[in-house]
Amino acid sequence: MTSSPALHLLRVFALLAPLVGSSQSPSPAPVASASSSLPNAPAHLALDGNRFSSSNAWSGLPNAPTWFWQVEFPAPRPIGAILQIHGNHDFVLRNAPKSYRWEFSRDGQSWSHSAPLTQTNETRCFRLHRLPSPIVARFARIHIAAALGDRPALREIEFYDSTNSAVAFPEWIVAVNVTHDSKLPGHGQEFIPLARTASPNLQAQQIWLADFNPDFLRTEPRPLCAFLSGSFKDWCEVDRNHWRGIQQVLQTRALPLWASCGGAQGLALVSEYGVDRPWDCPHCRDPRAPKTPLYTHIGHLPGAKPSCGNYDQCVFERGPFTIQQIGKDPAFARLPESFTVMESHCGQIAWAPRGWELIATAGPSGLTKTQCLRLTGFPIYAAQFHIEMSGTPDVSRQIMDNFLGLARVWR
Repeated sequence: MTSSPALHLLRVFALLAPLVGSSQSPSPAPVASASSSLPNAPAHLALDGNRFSSSNAWSGLPNAPTWFWQVEFPAPRPIGAILQIHGNHDFVLRNAPKSYRWEFSRDGQSWSHSAPLTQTNETRCFRLHRLPSPIVARFARIHIAAALGDRPALREIEFYDSTNSAVAFPEWIVAVNVTHDSKLPGHGQEFIPLARTASPNLQAQQIWLADFNPDFLRTEPRPLCAFLSGSFKDWCEVDRNHWRGIQQVLQTRALPLWASCGGAQGLALVSEYGVDRPWDCPHCRDPRAPKTPLYTHIGHLPGAKPSCGNYDQCVFERGPFTIQQIGKDPAFARLPESFTVMESHCGQIAWAPRGWELIATAGPSGLTKTQCLRLTGFPIYAAQFHIEMSGTPDVSRQIMDNFLGLARVWR
């Protein structure tokens, strides 16, 4: 494949800082170019060493049929790995390459591509490609056939000589929106600023439930842990297939997880029943043949005639409630035996699923007995309460700090 001479390349020379303590002249800098660029988003911004600034990125012109971003090195060099940081949002994959491939050339005229460096449906803000073997090239370009949004943006591109190069990358987390609404940013994004109070340099990506699966997690750089949000629909109304990836991650113990409220109930249901069996709720449940009796409601108002999806006649627990530790789980280290958390729910987990243990229950004024579960032997937690909700900041920060520490030890 050859590049068209009709394409207008915006070439920008990035100057390399002189080597400290060296009398040698600076090495020539790579040259970045692109098929098109927004005026305030030129090609060289993807080579400036600023990995994570969402406002410091190359961006192609909107609604072009295709785009490419290209680098010319001073001389042919081996390329064994490529780190990409996509999009122009802090933690959501937005205005990013969706379908693309990397192409390489020694002369800028004849191009080849490597099958492992082809993506048809990008889901990651951060991706490290490792080639089967190094390619020697003077030119490398990412050819983008489709974008998430009306244009692609690249925050940073880094090239490494070896296929097994050690690529330093900061800790990052996944915040999973488990609601029925796939729009992002969405429910559960509150975990991100909370996590950054415990670890200020933490990076993050929020994704929707259906995109969370082992393939997402296997890609380098790998996340530290994931957080599951609450939800708004009862379980008879939920598309169980959206939880299939969660089931796979849970079965393989692939990653430390912290789930709140509806996310916690979902973990319990997936663990006990899986996604291939129908789920019901207390409003539609046949008491003679319940499908998922593990899930229930706190209660109903006198004379209630509830229907699925209508919670007006349900008993809720909202606001601060005291819960009680059972034993001494490290997730609650440096907290008293009883402490206050934020609640907002009418549904609850009736008992601990097989393989799980109860580590916190209701305090004197609470009705929800199953307050926090842990998958035995793993840093996977299902909490009915909300550490991500404002109201008990000291407790939330302590639990977050404890959980991140457990995730680091597990990794």
